[in-house]
Amino acid sequence: MVISKESLKAGFIKTFKQEPERYFISPGRLEIVGNHTDHNHGVAIVASATLYIKAAVRRRDDSIINFDSNGSKFFDISTEAGEPKEDEIMSSRGLIRGVVNGFIKYGYKVGGFDCFSNSEVPSGGGVSSSAAFELLICAILNGLYNDNKVDKITMAKISQASERDYFGKPCGILDQIGAACGGISYVDFKDPENPVVKNTSFPFNLKVVLTNPGNSHAGLTDYYASIPNDMYSVAHKLGKEYLGDTTVKEFSDYKNEHPEDLTQSEIDRATHFYLECQRVEKAYQALLTNDEKTFVKCISESGVSSSTTLRNTCVPGKYSRSPERALRIARKFAPKSAHRVHGGGFMGTIISFVYPEEYDLLAKMINKSFGNGSVIDVGISPFGAGEY
Repeated sequence: MVISKESLKAGFIKTFKQEPERYFISPGRLEIVGNHTDHNHGVAIVASATLYIKAAVRRRDDSIINFDSNGSKFFDISTEAGEPKEDEIMSSRGLIRGVVNGFIKYGYKVGGFDCFSNSEVPSGGGVSSSAAFELLICAILNGLYNDNKVDKITMAKISQASERDYFGKPCGILDQIGAACGGISYVDFKDPENPVVKNTSFPFNLKVVLTNPGNSHAGLTDYYASIPNDMYSVAHKLGKEYLGDTTVKEFSDYKNEHPEDLTQSEIDRATHFYLECQRVEKAYQALLTNDEKTFVKCISESGVSSSTTLRNTCVPGKYSRSPERALRIARKFAPKSAHRVHGGGFMGTIISFVYPEEYDLLAKMINKSFGNGSVIDVGISPFGAGEY
């Protein structure tokens, strides 16, 4: 489904009884490589997806935001600064309020508007619809009231804080950078308050495909938390707070000298962190030099590492619709292509970079295994959140 300006205009007129003035767009995100590296001050590569939330907007003269998300209405949201509200946790109202508060905190202007939006982002597609929504609100406030002077990284920071504090979901900033910047972004989280972002494009003739096995992330908080916790534990034993502040040699020396101090899970996940950061560096150079072979190799190795050392591709008792099963099917029927878990893992999507000659069989077998619609074709958007 591609959402047109005409359909947005019609929806706006139906809801607000007048015509919109401007149109805004915000993409989902794709985690290219760098699985569970951001929270330990590592490096990662993220991209904007060609799946968008789009909106028709009209500025108001008061301080009220009226929002209609294709029939789901959130009216009378004040643009005055306010603390998080318990009844808005895990809600779109909370995200809107959080973004507004972030603009005020950073000294930017805010004001009211009417908005009708619709989304091309599939439910459960794993492209971070929450980040896309946050960045949409940022883009609207930026365009209507700040002459588009708020930079992309500041909008990502505001969005991250909104999701963390007002929506109630602990998160890094990788998803928000992906939705904000457009194209492909290499991100260094050495200083997470000021991440270094380098932007480039995708030069390869590979199809980008998401596989959604159709399961839920619900109830997996402890699984997700176990990964950074294992990494933090190793870092603390090396005298630092984050693995990004240590070296692989320090880890290797400690492991050899004090093997009894580390659990196997800590060893495996720290090993994944160091090698995954190396893969990110190699993959980024491959993008810059149009080295498709190296890029595919890095993605494939990342996928294997997630399965064998990070161990975030399955939850006990839920193999039938797990990323691990999707990975095994993808590797069997598209063996030359590259496949890896996408995002947090455990019970989510996988991303594949597929050679065109392998695509048809892969799509057929994935849909046969998980149901029609399990394959989501997606591209890399050249632009991030903004006006269009």
